[in-house]
Amino acid sequence: MRPLILSAAVFAAMLLPVSAASAADYTVPRAASGSATTRSPNSAIESAGASARGAVLAAGVDCVGWRYKILRLEELPSVALYSATVEASAICVS
Repeated sequence: MRPLILSAAVFAAMLLPVSAASAADYTVPRAASGSATTRSPNSAIESAGASARGAVLAAGVDCVGWRYKILRLEELPSVALYSATVEASAICVS
């Protein structure tokens, strides 16, 4: 019975989120923009947002309070594509 209880406790501990930083550590505002071109406007916005978020995380490692702003959404009718530029901003650990 003891190994089963120990295994359950270890499994539960693995599921609990572990935060490397306390709320006081999130003090650095960071922002970046990303661009993407795809066949649909929603996909272009999502891809550009993911690119911008990746750029912020590359500099900030751990961030909270994410905000996104569409800076540009353009239809390219001659090639049936949409191009988007999105800005992502957050408060990060220094």
